[in-house]
Amino acid sequence: MGPLMKSPFTRSPLFKPLLLAAAIAVLTAWLTPAQAAQPTGAAMAHTCAGCHGTQGKLGRVEFVPLAGMAETEFKRAMLDFRAGKRASTLMGHVANGFSDSEIDAMARYFASVK
Repeated sequence: MGPLMKSPFTRSPLFKPLLLAAAIAVLTAWLTPAQAAQPTGAAMAHTCAGCHGTQGKLGRVEFVPLAGMAETEFKRAMLDFRAGKRASTLMGHVANGFSDSEIDAMARYFASVK
């Protein structure tokens, strides 16, 4: 018998049930896929900052400012870019990278920025 099995703790009648419960907890945590938090609209909006400015506020005419844009207008534009209904060099690829729910979250964010 090894030194671990000679310990007063391991000879306790609770040792085997506690060991089994710990093993189940570890296996459950290991086998259950982690649920990643959904990024917020504000976090995803940072991907737009390179062209449209921080928080969608850009003072240049080359790019449409996104700050304060109506939700429906933002969603329609992104869905049209994704479907190829609206001509672009880059935005079709960008829009393809977002799910409908992510586009909705960004639309709510940009509509809230004043």
